[in-house]
Amino acid sequence: MVSAGVTCADKTSECFESCGRKHILMITNHGVHEWDVVPGLPDTGGQNVYVNQFSEALVDMGYRVTIANRGGYPHPKTGKPQCGHVYHTSGYARIVYLEDGKAEFIRKEDMDAQIPELAKNLKHQVEENGDTFELIISHYWDACKLGMLVNNANRQHVPHIWIPHSLGALKKRNMEPSTWASLRIDERIACERELLASIDAAVSTSTAIRDTFKDDYGYDAKHFLPPCIDQQRYRPRTDEEIEPVWSYLAGLCDLSVDELRRKKFVTEISRTDNTKRKDVLINAFRRVKDEVPEAMLLVAIDPHAKALHDQLQDQVTELGLQHDVISLGSVWDMLPLVYCATDVYCTPSVMEGFGMSAQEAAASGKPIVSSNLVPFVVEYLVGSEPQRVEVESKDVLFGQAGVVVQADCVKGFANALVTLLKDDERRKQMGDKARDITVPYFTWAHLTEQLLEDLGVTV
Repeated sequence: MVSAGVTCADKTSECFESCGRKHILMITNHGVHEWDVVPGLPDTGGQNVYVNQFSEALVDMGYRVTIANRGGYPHPKTGKPQCGHVYHTSGYARIVYLEDGKAEFIRKEDMDAQIPELAKNLKHQVEENGDTFELIISHYWDACKLGMLVNNANRQHVPHIWIPHSLGALKKRNMEPSTWASLRIDERIACERELLASIDAAVSTSTAIRDTFKDDYGYDAKHFLPPCIDQQRYRPRTDEEIEPVWSYLAGLCDLSVDELRRKKFVTEISRTDNTKRKDVLINAFRRVKDEVPEAMLLVAIDPHAKALHDQLQDQVTELGLQHDVISLGSVWDMLPLVYCATDVYCTPSVMEGFGMSAQEAAASGKPIVSSNLVPFVVEYLVGSEPQRVEVESKDVLFGQAGVVVQADCVKGFANALVTLLKDDERRKQMGDKARDITVPYFTWAHLTEQLLEDLGVTV
């Protein structure tokens, strides 16, 4: 959605209440949800962008949407209380912040204890506003449980669709056993199994999610809605259009605009979380510099995640990369231009439901290097006949629009990045192909309409 939110005092609240459109309850419970999503805040990122863009597609199709998100605590960046209603300027969508009596942020793994109070607050707000819903769509397990409790309190059952974005069993396979207890993975898996009995349908965002549903939960998830692209925001741009990015980057480092123009950029944008393996990328980039001296790394490192932020910054210093790595904070407004200034986008992440940032970069016409655990790249960009290169007894797959490296293989990532950075023609061809694969298929209007048709939902 476009940037803009207004309080319930604005006339848009009247528009929302009186429009007569069918009403959808969209629940994204954890993280910091707002119209202008700030990437990198705790538990905040791709899912929030997905929810906003999915909601926009539903509004365009003639619905109105209420998005429920846990609030009751200060925004971690601005300090502003997360409470009340915030209406979108379209007049047909709003965010409702739920409260549970605790005035601090709570990570998603510890959310279960809060859900009964959040459900009571949501039920109270629904009754107070006289709201009725034709459909509930929940995101992640905590939102699904919240939706289940709200539905159980209704006099009449409302169809409930669950989009999990990831699943506990999949995360358990991808994470070290030493992390399982802290992430409460076994509790999550047990909860997910129970939730499947309460919903009307589950929607997969990737084949990895669909296969996990089938293999680990014995559930046939027939519906599919991957993250899609705002093709006006993420697209190739002319040199003139991306001009502002050079001054922006110059303000973050000790290089001039002219010096930056001569660099080759590797970029990674995601929340600051151990599952994103930013340390692997930084180590790989150290090797890249030996082969491609003009290379620079743009990487999102959020100071709010202090422990990991400090650890990654120390790693940059220890490797002598202080002048070759630009640490990005909140880049939402500048993000499309950052992608367009990028030469290769790289995501070593080991926990992706789909890979939204890789998809955004692909829509911008850039080749992608990813781990083998990023479904979008593995399933769509590599193609059926990749070139196999062995690095440390592990295959690196060079495909038609992307390269896949085995998770945590530092030398494999370095090999892939050096290969693409040194070959301008190949890099351009792969970037063009990445764009062609992504657009127009992965657009919200196309796939949302297809999903609702499959579900038998009509305006």
